[in-house]
Amino acid sequence: MRAKKKKMSSIYIFPVLFFIICLSYIIRFMFFSIETEIVKYDSIENSIKTKALIVRNESTTMLPAGVEINYTVSEGERVALGKKILEIVKSDQADENISLKIKQLDDRIQEIKQADINNNFFSKDKEKIENQIKDRVADLKSIAKAGELERLDEVKNDLAANLYKKSLIYGEGSFFGKNLEQLQKEKAVLEEIYNNSIDVIYAQAPGVVSHSLDGYEQILCIGNIKDFKLNNIREIMNSLEAGNRGNGQNTTAGVKIVDNFEWYICSLISIEQTKDLKPGKKIRLRFPELENAEVNAEVHEVSQPEGGINMVIIRINEHVNDFQKKRIAEVDIIKNYNEGFTVPAKALVVKDNIKGLYVLKKGIVKFIPVAVMNEEKERCLVRNLDKEELNLNSEYESLKIFDEVITTTERVKENQVLTDKI
Repeated sequence: MRAKKKKMSSIYIFPVLFFIICLSYIIRFMFFSIETEIVKYDSIENSIKTKALIVRNESTTMLPAGVEINYTVSEGERVALGKKILEIVKSDQADENISLKIKQLDDRIQEIKQADINNNFFSKDKEKIENQIKDRVADLKSIAKAGELERLDEVKNDLAANLYKKSLIYGEGSFFGKNLEQLQKEKAVLEEIYNNSIDVIYAQAPGVVSHSLDGYEQILCIGNIKDFKLNNIREIMNSLEAGNRGNGQNTTAGVKIVDNFEWYICSLISIEQTKDLKPGKKIRLRFPELENAEVNAEVHEVSQPEGGINMVIIRINEHVNDFQKKRIAEVDIIKNYNEGFTVPAKALVVKDNIKGLYVLKKGIVKFIPVAVMNEEKERCLVRNLDKEELNLNSEYESLKIFDEVITTTERVKENQVLTDKI
């Protein structure tokens, strides 16, 4: 019986010992194990994806129908002042078309000169014109959705006519009314062509050549920026987007020289996204539709909010290929761009009111102060502090790529030796 009892007890000893060993490892793993993660170098950008109107200075010349054009400069080519751009081959039909165009321009010039912003007739018609424009924009959207392209040109022409009427009602000194000088220039050029005094068009300013006009050259110019209103910009963007969905960008025959070294974008952005956008702030812009071109830029103006939306105007002093072909474009506004070490957010600790990390250096736990550049729920981007920023008597090692940062910070202390990590 004694031998049998000894045999039975020995059978239970080994499972109990095995259970105790397993339990000790589990306890150690759960409460005493030290977890680490390798430091990596990365970048984080804080950006806004939006659509924006492109605003630029453009010297334009409208070309009459019925004439043969021989371009001597390619689309997108940069030219100097006075460079020959194109030759006009005239005909009897061309003369008739030019004469008609001159009369239309003259009528517009006279109407603008006679328009009085304080006139009661214009004041009463403002609301009527606004409603007509909204109706035409709604029509364009429904046409684009239904695919009724046969009505597209008619509605677009009505919209253009209403926008022009609005420019007259708002007066010569307004945002929409400042096209008198340009109309007079166009008329003078056509009169010279009609009188056979010229048959060649030369560049009236240095810049990039474009072979088409979109009708917004006089409205969306740099000189008008101070008069931009949020509702005006929204109206133009809606009109352009509706037209683009229907049949591409609406352009007419003509030639223009575009200033490619000072131009602006204008966008409508929520208040939340514009919190840290202030006039004078240096930022970067990316244009996904223009081969992801990136340029440096500066915030020019941020309007007062209306309905939770701000109008943001940004100034650019760099060239982007083919930007003259776009009036509305997708833009990434990069507010902040930082490069540094990416570490888990839970690895951050505060020691003596200094943020830092516990890092393994040759098996010893070292505290390294860092500056946090970007912090999210799970990851953060940090950099080493400069000597001036530290302003401390103690010397600290620097964080390096491939270092091991400790994520179970509550289980270690500074200068602790971890034998299994040596």
